[in-house]
Amino acid sequence: MSYLIGLDIGTSAVKGVLLSAAGAIAARAHRPTQLLSSGDGHVQFEADELYDRVVTVIRELAATLPDRAGIVGLSIASASGNTLLVDESGRPMLPAFSWLDERARGKIEAVMGTLDAGEVHERVGWPLLDSFPLAHLSWLRCHEPELLDRAARVCMSTDYILYRLTGVWGIDSSTATTFYLQDQQAGSWHAPYLERLGIAEEQLPCIRQPGTILGQLAARAAEETGLSAGTSVVLGAFDHPSAARGAGVLDEGQLLLSCGTSWVGFYPLQDRRQAIGNRLLTDPFLQPAGAWGGMFSLSAIATSVDRCITRYIVAGSDRYEIFSRLAASAQPGAGGLLLHPERVAIDGGLEGQAPADIARALMEGTAYLLRMKLDAMKAAGIVARSVTMVGGPSETFPWPQIVADVLGIELTTVNGSCAGAVGSAILAAIGVGLYEDERSALRAMAFPALTRTPDPALRQLYDEQYDIFVSQYRDLGGV
Repeated sequence: MSYLIGLDIGTSAVKGVLLSAAGAIAARAHRPTQLLSSGDGHVQFEADELYDRVVTVIRELAATLPDRAGIVGLSIASASGNTLLVDESGRPMLPAFSWLDERARGKIEAVMGTLDAGEVHERVGWPLLDSFPLAHLSWLRCHEPELLDRAARVCMSTDYILYRLTGVWGIDSSTATTFYLQDQQAGSWHAPYLERLGIAEEQLPCIRQPGTILGQLAARAAEETGLSAGTSVVLGAFDHPSAARGAGVLDEGQLLLSCGTSWVGFYPLQDRRQAIGNRLLTDPFLQPAGAWGGMFSLSAIATSVDRCITRYIVAGSDRYEIFSRLAASAQPGAGGLLLHPERVAIDGGLEGQAPADIARALMEGTAYLLRMKLDAMKAAGIVARSVTMVGGPSETFPWPQIVADVLGIELTTVNGSCAGAVGSAILAAIGVGLYEDERSALRAMAFPALTRTPDPALRQLYDEQYDIFVSQYRDLGGV
């Protein structure tokens, strides 16, 4: 039996699975990541420390298989957009910028001039944001120009990890979207942006399709991971498109709710213009022959929820278990308490409220925000006929049931918290030739699904609460 290793490098953790070619998850592994934050907006991390965590996860997975020669390929999905400069010897020149870093606010215009936001979105696939590599590189051009000029490689953390595994520089077209330097439809680097930043194309990794073999595991990486030298390393995808693969969300009319640091809605769409026209984050997904992906995001919503849990409910390593138990013990509607997680994390004011009601209201508030997004998409002609939820919250109770009740639609979970890693393993299987494409892999693997049905007795309550929530949200002017 052949096996694949799929990794999902998230903002808060590295997750991995050992997947048989038949679709059985033989092992899982998990390691937390570490961000270094300061009061001046710096959010960064050491790329080599992240690599060490990746290696640890791979080694732990490999150790569960008596015959490691049966592991024929590995692939990586990631929450990318983290910028890194590398010197001639292949070592990082500074800590990596996290996509959460805020120091580059306002620096794009100083370097790039006034960019047309619509043209940027059409070109790169994502709306113009000042917290991703285009902004990080603009900050470096303003504040550390000599460092940028000396860099042998300008990359993201995912490319660096792949380089350390294989000795080859490369990036998939999905992850490259977060770089903001790729012409997404051409699948190549956009020369005018490089010129303004003073970056040569030779400094960047080559762009290839997800599911393409980048190279083979180098001798040193083989020793570090416990895998055989020469094991194929296959290019993966951005984390949410990878999770869509792992959960079987491939067709228009399906919606993936991918719940991590950010909660992201991912729609497969045949027409890229529909994604761009509705200001969705656009991914090449199954191109050139299949659907594009359009994403909306409740950005860093889990961070806001966590702040509220720590401040008003409980701190400590078991806080999420306590959070779930309290939410389950509260009555639907949380006694009339309506909470916008992002707002309450900033404004506070919950002293004296029952912890159980706070927990329930945070879960319900997140579900109301999702419903607002889905209603807006429906009004624009993008309709979800089925919803699949993945990520850590999908394996808890009662949050997924609350989402089903608030949305009023059946909610399916496939591969839960490891859907992104399973999607990577599927791409590894395609890369090494075990399957022709995602559809053939999913047919053969036939992953089990858990379906939650909305409770009709709660429909009126949640409809009324939702209307009040929407009114309050609009009165606040959004976030």
